[in-house]
Amino acid sequence: MACIGVFIGQCGVTVGLQILASNPPSLTCYDGSRHAVFIDTEIKVIRRVPKQLLRSKNTFSDFPGCGGCFAKGFSSAERFIDKIMEKIRVEIERSDCCMGFMLVHSLSGGTGSGYGSRITQEIKTLYPEMFVVNVAVLPFKTGENPVQGYNVLLAIDKLQEYSDMIVLVENSVVSQDLAGKQKVSMTDLNEKIVSDLQTLLRNCKQVPKRCAMWEVMKIVCSVPTLKFCSLGSHHGRNMTDNIDRSVRSIKQRTGFGKFKSLSGVVLSSDSKLQLLDQRLEGKLSKSFNFVNWNPFPVEFWCCQNKLQSINFALNNERIGESLLKETDSALLKFHAGAYLHWYSQYDVGRDQFDNAFKTIDKIVEDYRYSCA
Repeated sequence: MACIGVFIGQCGVTVGLQILASNPPSLTCYDGSRHAVFIDTEIKVIRRVPKQLLRSKNTFSDFPGCGGCFAKGFSSAERFIDKIMEKIRVEIERSDCCMGFMLVHSLSGGTGSGYGSRITQEIKTLYPEMFVVNVAVLPFKTGENPVQGYNVLLAIDKLQEYSDMIVLVENSVVSQDLAGKQKVSMTDLNEKIVSDLQTLLRNCKQVPKRCAMWEVMKIVCSVPTLKFCSLGSHHGRNMTDNIDRSVRSIKQRTGFGKFKSLSGVVLSSDSKLQLLDQRLEGKLSKSFNFVNWNPFPVEFWCCQNKLQSINFALNNERIGESLLKETDSALLKFHAGAYLHWYSQYDVGRDQFDNAFKTIDKIVEDYRYSCA
């Protein structure tokens, strides 16, 4: 069983290259190549893709970019969607048994938000029985793009409708996990994101081979409207130290008890392929601050690895609050009418913005109600 990786935009391509370099079993073909398609509107980014990793026909680039605008990216993707889907179809037929797709893209740029949303919509329409997981990267609040709030808003509106699980990668949270470093580069951020994603990519003792992504989705996003997931990881020589660092990281994600978690998965790695003992499991479970109505909120898995590590995936109420904060600036600009002409020229009008704001409000409302 296999999964097709679709890496979109500069962020998606950069993270995707590091994902493929880690030799994920679910994305690896029988001949050693990767089940992957790389898409960007700038050819210079696509040229970074090593030819030995995938077939030369599995890349697509448009010209001259999307100008950091969701509407332009969505409109551009509409023109090229048939060509892109043909590349994805060929990869599906090369796999022994394709279960679904993992799309990696940013939410702030025009290519990541626009192309990412349109491709997600088309994949779910053509292959409704297969799962679709979006790894969506939230920008820093002080980003360079003045309309990144609009892009996040409109992309989440589409993903909420068509995706089965949205792995929300918050750059601010990832940088917090790297706070021990004196200087954090974009390479460090990307490496940390790939490390966190290993929960979805590694073979585990408790699940069938190459099915971890599917199993995580079933456990963490069992409620269809609450489909957001946050990932984290810590590794080192001492498992107890990994547990302590993971507990601190989880507590930060739950607002130190302010927010509830709906469900989670913990993956431990060591050379002996052993599960954590009950004391350590209890310590981790307590830090998640789970809701009372879920009798089995967390599952513990293990996999074999030379380096001891803890990876976790959780569905947490704070994710809704993060989306609300991210779109606050978009709401202020929308009421002032700022930059709306960038979107109206591509047929994205006020009605679509109104629907997107309602989608965000509904997500937050559903999380608050479920965690009350």
